[in-house]
Amino acid sequence: MPWVPNRESLVGRLLEPTWQVAPQLERTIALLAPGARICDLGAGGRRVRPGVVTVDLVAGPDTDIVADLHALPLPERSFDLVVCTGTLNLCVDPKRVLSEAFRILSPGGLLHLETAMFQPYTPEPADYWRWTQAGVARICAEAGFVEERAGSHIGPFTALASSALALTGAVFQGRGVMKKAARATSHAMFGPLKYLDALLSEDVMSRSPFSYGLYYVGRRVT
Repeated sequence: MPWVPNRESLVGRLLEPTWQVAPQLERTIALLAPGARICDLGAGGRRVRPGVVTVDLVAGPDTDIVADLHALPLPERSFDLVVCTGTLNLCVDPKRVLSEAFRILSPGGLLHLETAMFQPYTPEPADYWRWTQAGVARICAEAGFVEERAGSHIGPFTALASSALALTGAVFQGRGVMKKAARATSHAMFGPLKYLDALLSEDVMSRSPFSYGLYYVGRRVT
């Protein structure tokens, strides 16, 4: 098994390979009126704020609805914001998922999407897709959304660090002392690279052809 840093410790947080240098979800939530209805697709056990309806394929203590995101058991036009982060690449038919998101949004409602550009393969249970900004813009437009803002929220140095760590973990699998040492050394060497993303402006990072993650905020106009 790859060595995983303890995220509760300072060292673990420093060596964690991913880092959102430009967080966007709270920025989107801040646009909502008090009492806005939010649905989180593929929430993965989180609740971004009280009252959010969480949907996931797997049951859990913070999952309100267990369902396939391709066929949501939710009424039309029932939410003001649909959130889908780190999930679209795991869906067999992303267009269908985005169409479902559009369907359950009220006119004027927002979609907040975050998805993979350059990320290691992460089967949960399968990993199907990677995206470019042009690709995200096109598939969202085809689903009916009008873009509000878009770009990169996890930058190129995070992509470099996570790719290096994934490669090291795959090559040096096993329980041997030398293999464990190789994995730990890799985390120490490459993990901190993510902080170089802080040197980039949001504009420069969003124009980078090599970023870890992309975000897209679109509105259902009609």
